[in-house]
Amino acid sequence: MAFYVLRHGQTDWNVQLRLQGSTDIPLNETGRQQAHVAAGILAREGLTRIIASPLSRALETARIVGAASGLEPVIDNRLIERNFGLFEGMTIDEVHAHREEMREHMNPDADLDGKHYPHNAEPLGEVIDRVFACVNEHRANLDKTGGGKCLFVFHGIPFRAVTRKFLNDMYSSPNAAPVRFEQDGEEWRMVPLDPDNAPIQQIYNAQTTMGRI
Repeated sequence: MAFYVLRHGQTDWNVQLRLQGSTDIPLNETGRQQAHVAAGILAREGLTRIIASPLSRALETARIVGAASGLEPVIDNRLIERNFGLFEGMTIDEVHAHREEMREHMNPDADLDGKHYPHNAEPLGEVIDRVFACVNEHRANLDKTGGGKCLFVFHGIPFRAVTRKFLNDMYSSPNAAPVRFEQDGEEWRMVPLDPDNAPIQQIYNAQTTMGRI
């Protein structure tokens, strides 16, 4: 059964290239406009359920989309963004600059993306597992009740988790870029619904191996 994914609209910290993580940063006006554009696209898809992260930037995006489709989002805490620990609030440049001087606060074991993170950061593998479990659980529940079309609204790292699990590849998503995941035999494919705002394969994203923030 096909399902849909949408990263939240833009925030001020996105503009500043700051790691938001689990910090609750709201949408800015551009982000709200982006959400309305995505809502118009998704309203044509016949959605029957919307599942959202509890963080306000994702939840407000989900509510804007839901208003256009006559749906009230359901919150699932498993879709929350990765907690980056001491890195939260830092810009990408600051993270790179402080990695060495923060060594005493860093986990000595590299994470799945080959990077070192603070001890209080959530391991990437745990993010992937909880997001994958959440998506599969809600998809299975729809199957039990006769099917439907589910949209998941969340964040950049959960988006990477979904692409890794379903496509065996890593993609970064721009803000408010709606996509559909559909199955073709044993394989899954991702279909961007807005040709002017589509995910980028991770290998081509020179910004950061952590994905878009």
